[in-house]
Parts: sequence; C-alpha cells; structure tokens
Amino acid sequence: MRVRALLVALGVALLSALPLIATGYYLYLVELAMINVIVAIGLNLLSGNCGQISLCNASFMAIGAYCTALCTSRLGLPTLIALPASVVISALLGAALGYPARRLSGLYLALATLGFLELVSTGIEEFPDYTGGIRGLKVARPQIFGFSFHSDVSLYFFVLVLTAGAVVVGFNIQRSRYGRAFDAVRQSPYAAQAIGVPVARVKLIAFALNAAFAGFAGGLLAGVVGFIDPPEFGILASIQQITFIVVGGVGSIAGSIAGAVLLTALPEALRGVQEYSELIYGFILLGTLLFLPRGLVGIAARLEALRSTKPAAEEAGYGAP
Repeated sequence: MRVRALLVALGVALLSALPLIATGYYLYLVELAMINVIVAIGLNLLSGNCGQISLCNASFMAIGAYCTALCTSRLGLPTLIALPASVVISALLGAALGYPARRLSGLYLALATLGFLELVSTGIEEFPDYTGGIRGLKVARPQIFGFSFHSDVSLYFFVLVLTAGAVVVGFNIQRSRYGRAFDAVRQSPYAAQAIGVPVARVKLIAFALNAAFAGFAGGLLAGVVGFIDPPEFGILASIQQITFIVVGGVGSIAGSIAGAVLLTALPEALRGVQEYSELIYGFILLGTLLFLPRGLVGIAARLEALRSTKPAAEEAGYGAP
C-alpha cells in the first residue's frame, strides 16, 4: 500500500511538471493517452469486472463527441453544460442498449453491440446538416466561465484534472457494492442471482456506466483535437480500446491506465518502422494473451508476491547458508 501511494504521488508530480519540459505536440500525445485512460476505465468496468462484451465502445465516444460539438458550436452552450449533457445522453443510450442486451451473452451480445456501432455510424453519415457527415465537424476549444483553453498548457491541465477525477470515480465504483456485484455477475450469473444480486439490473448499470465514461472521453477528445469525423469511431477504434484493458490488465484500474498509456505511445515509438506497426501491435496483443493473461498488472502482482514470500522463506531458515 505504501509503495502504491508513492507511485501515485510520483506520477502526479511528473504529470504536473511535464509542461515545463515537453513541447505542445508531446502534451497533445499525453492528453490523448489520458482520454484513452478514461475510455479504458469504463470498458474495464463493463468487460473486465462485469464480464460483458462490447464492440461499440467507440460509438459512445462518438455520441459524446458530437453532442459536445453540437452543444458548443451550434447551441453556444458553455463546456460546463455541454460536457455533462454529453455524459448523460451517452449513459441513457448505453442503458437503452443494455436493456435488451442484458439477456444476451457471448457471440449474440457481441453481434448486438456491433449492430449498434453500425447504427451510430450510419446515423452520423446520414445527417450531415448536424454532424458534418463524412466531411467531419469543427469543434471549439473548451471554455469555462469565459476562460477559453486556447493555450497548450491550460488545455493540458484541464484534461489532467478531469482524468484524475474519472480515475477516482472509477476506483470508487470498483470498490463499491456495485463493483462487487459486477464481479459476482462475471464469475457466475446464476450464483449471483442465487445470493440475491439483480443480474439484469447490474448488467444494465454496467452498460450505462461504460457509456458515460466513453461519452465523457469523446467530449474531451472533441475539444482537444478540435475536429471530429466518422472514421475515428469505427470498429478498429473499438477493438483498440479492448486491447487497452487486455494488455494492461482486465478488471484493474491500474491496468486500464497502463494499457492505455502504453498503446497510445506505441505508434509514436514505432514511427521509424510505421509499415510494420500493425504487425508489432498484433504480436504485443498475442504475446500478452499467451504469456501475460493478467496483463501488465500481473507482472507487478508476481513481483509483489515474490517479495512477500522471500522474507517468510528466510525466516523459516530456507535462505540460511
């Protein structure tokens, strides 16, 4: 526990000091990584904790992004209203999807979420007067109480504060009675129902929470990038978000952070071999599934277990010469 607190404090210090040493482009990459952390946390609550498959996570990001863009650019609403409105609308649509999907599982659930993704993509392209269609839509920078986050540093700290809040919320949800209910449903829906867990309602809540996190991330993405278009929210984006939690660690907030940060930085690290980036990406995913089923957090858990067993072995005399 003391080591984790030290790591958290060190991470906060490094992120706070980053604008002193990083240029605008690298601040932009860190902002994208933080947005992906928010997405990964919501998806981990749904898939990692509750065990529900979703191939339409990018659709809820699109809903949040376009809602924020329409509220700020077309309606002239401030970010303090546009961003929460996007979260609420995304959560409601997530609950609407979760209501019929609560009785599905496995392949049928995957197909249902894939159908929702295609429905949202078609809707974006079919209403160009509102969404810009395939041409995309320009989005204004976030603005709060008349202050616009035009500078790179101010926008960075804006995203940092909101990401920290999302991490805290996700951590508290995972430790709450809803988090325990999610774990029970994942392990065995029948056993969970036998002990009084309302399985259908728990799945519905998980879908709504995941959609809320994704919509929140989409609203932030719209303000950070300044432009949104349909290809950003396709099936490839949803699959990439699944890899965040697989590589980082399924069912773990720390794994969500580690996986999102690593895979956001990976394209930048592979810029010199860009033609092989997808191949390397696939090898990383395959290697994680084969050799690290618990993801990156599994390595830390193994090291911690080894460190705790070593003193016990020495005390028993196994380490004595």
